[in-house]
Amino acid sequence: MDYPLVMFDMGGVAVEVESDRLVHQVAQLLGRPFEEIQQGVYHQDLMLPFELGRINARSYYEGLKSALKLSWAYERFVTAWNDIFRENVDVTRIMRRLHNRHRLIALTNTNELHLAHLRNTIPALSVIQDWVASCEVGLRKPDPQIYFLALKRSGMLPRQAVYIDDRPELVEAGRSVGLTAVRFENAAQLEEDLQAIGLNL
Repeated sequence: MDYPLVMFDMGGVAVEVESDRLVHQVAQLLGRPFEEIQQGVYHQDLMLPFELGRINARSYYEGLKSALKLSWAYERFVTAWNDIFRENVDVTRIMRRLHNRHRLIALTNTNELHLAHLRNTIPALSVIQDWVASCEVGLRKPDPQIYFLALKRSGMLPRQAVYIDDRPELVEAGRSVGLTAVRFENAAQLEEDLQAIGLNL
C-alpha cells in the first residue's frame, strides 16, 4: 500500500516532553503541593481555550497568575513554559528519511507558545510541510474533524495516510476516520512498524 502522507503527533513522538518541569518549579516557588499547581496549570477553563486558540498566551498567563497568585513576570513564565521540550533525535532522523518520498505534516494539540517554540528552535522539524495545530484551527484531537481537516489540506484520502501518535485514544480516533494509525512507543518500534506497512525509509 502506498502512503503519500505521514502525519506526526509532536509531544511524546517527535519531541520528548518533561511536562511536570514547570509544575515543579511553580510548586517550589510557592511552597504549595504539586497536585494543586498541576490542577491550576492544566485547568480546563484555561488550558482548553488556550489550546483551541480562543484565548492568547497573555490571557492564559494572566488567568494562571490570578489563580495561583504567581509572581513571575510574563517573560519568565514563557521561558519556563517552553523549557519542557527536547528533540527526539531518533524520530527526527526517521522523519528526514521519510521526507524523501512522503509528505509530512504535524497534527498536534498545542498552544501558540509551544507551537512557535517548536517551529523556531528545532531545525530538524523543517521537514514538516504543514502544521495542523489545535490553536490555529480551533479543533483538538480526538475530534474527527481535525483529522479530516488535515487530510483536506493535504489533498489526500484517509487510505493514503499514516498517522503516528503516542496516546492510544488518539491512535484509535485516527483509525476511526480511516487512517492507518501507528502507536509510537520508541523509535526502533516505529521504524519496524512503518516498514511493516510498506513505507519507504
